[in-house]
Amino acid sequence: MKRIKTILAALLLVGELFAFKVFNVSTFNYVNSIVRHGDRLCVGTDGGVVLYSPSSRRVRATLVTERPVVLAVPDPLSPDIFFVEGMSLRRWAPNFRNSSWLADLPGMPTSLGVDRDHLYLEIGGTIYRYSKIGVREGSGGAGDDVVWCGKRGSISADDPIIAPLMPHFIDSRTMGTVDMKVFYRDMDRLWVGTEGLGLYLYSINTWQVRDSLHFGLITGDVWAIYRDGPDVWFGGSRGITRKRKDQWIPYSREGMMISFDPLITDIVGDSSFIWFGTNRGLLRFRKKDDTFWAFSASLPSVYVRSLDEIMDRLWISCDEGLFYIVPPAGPYSRVILGTAVNQVLFHSGLFYYLTEKGVYRAAEKKPSSVTPLEDPRGWLDFRTFCGTSYGNRLFFVTEAGLV
Repeated sequence: MKRIKTILAALLLVGELFAFKVFNVSTFNYVNSIVRHGDRLCVGTDGGVVLYSPSSRRVRATLVTERPVVLAVPDPLSPDIFFVEGMSLRRWAPNFRNSSWLADLPGMPTSLGVDRDHLYLEIGGTIYRYSKIGVREGSGGAGDDVVWCGKRGSISADDPIIAPLMPHFIDSRTMGTVDMKVFYRDMDRLWVGTEGLGLYLYSINTWQVRDSLHFGLITGDVWAIYRDGPDVWFGGSRGITRKRKDQWIPYSREGMMISFDPLITDIVGDSSFIWFGTNRGLLRFRKKDDTFWAFSASLPSVYVRSLDEIMDRLWISCDEGLFYIVPPAGPYSRVILGTAVNQVLFHSGLFYYLTEKGVYRAAEKKPSSVTPLEDPRGWLDFRTFCGTSYGNRLFFVTEAGLV
C-alpha cells in the first residue's frame, strides 16, 4: 500500500506512471575476509571495508573502495585498519572517509597479519614483513601474537568442525543458492561470509543461527522509505536499514530489541522519534540515544498498514481498524469502523478514513463520530487503498480505479 502512495504522488506530479521492482544486492554483501580483535569485527568485501561491533550489533564505520578488498585486519594498537585492495596495501582510520596508500605488492596475498610493530603478507607461500608505513623489511618473523585474516586466520571449507554446515550454501528467496565463502571461528561461534548475503553467525554447539548481518540496502522487497534530515531509512521484508552519510547501518532484530523478524510496512518521524509500522505492531526509535522500543501502551499486536502524523497524533491504520496515540507514549484510542483501514487523510477540517469498505469521514474535534462519504454514482463504495490531496481536491485509489 505504501508503494501505491508513492506511485500516486508521481502520477499527480508528472502525469506518467512507471512500474518497477526494487531489488538490491550490495557489493558489501560479498565477503572476502573476516577477523575479530576485541569488539572490532573487520570484514573485507567487494564493496570495501566494514567495521562492526559484535557487542552492540552495530556497524561502526564503512569504507567504500573502487576495487574489492580481499583482506582487511585491525591494528591491535590503534583504531586503524590495514587492507589489501587490488595489488596495493592501504591503511584506513575509521573516522576518515578516505584511506592512504602504503605499498604496491609483488603478488596477490592469501593472508594479511599485524602485530605491535609489523605487517605480514603471505604471497606464494612466503611471508613478507612490512613496517606499518609500508616499507618492506624482509621475510619471516611472524610470532604467535599476530592477528591474521585470510587463509591463516580462517577455517578451511573441508575442516571437520564445520561438517554440520554441509552443503556450504544458503537458499535465498530472492537470490537462489548463495555460496558460503569464508569461515572464521570466534570461540564457540562461527562467522560465515557469503557470496551475496553478508554474514551469518552460528553457534558451534547447536549450529543455530545467532545473528545475521546484511550490508547496504536490505536484500529483498523495500516497502517504505523515510527521509529524516541527512539520514534515510529503508524498511521491508528483511527489517530496517539506515543510511547515515556514507554508512549503511542494518539493524538485526536483536539490535531492535524485539523477538520477531519484522516486516516494515511504513515509516514516519518527528524531531524526537522515528516510528515503524510492522506486521506485529509499532516500533519506536528514540534519536537521542539511538534505541529501539517495541511500543505497546496496551496497543494490540496488529498488522500495521500505514502510519500518518496528523494534528499531533500518530494514526495507525491496520487490519483491526484504526487507532491513534499522542506521542511519545500516550495511551491509544480507537475509532470503531468494523473493517480494516488503509490510510488516514486530513483536509479542510475533516478526517477521511480509507478502508476496505469505502471512505468514511469525521470532524476534526470528533474523530470517532464517523459517517460514510457517499457518492451517488457509487464510486466510493469500493475498497479504497490510499489517497492524497492536491489543491482543493482529494484523490482516492480504489478497487475500481482513481476517483
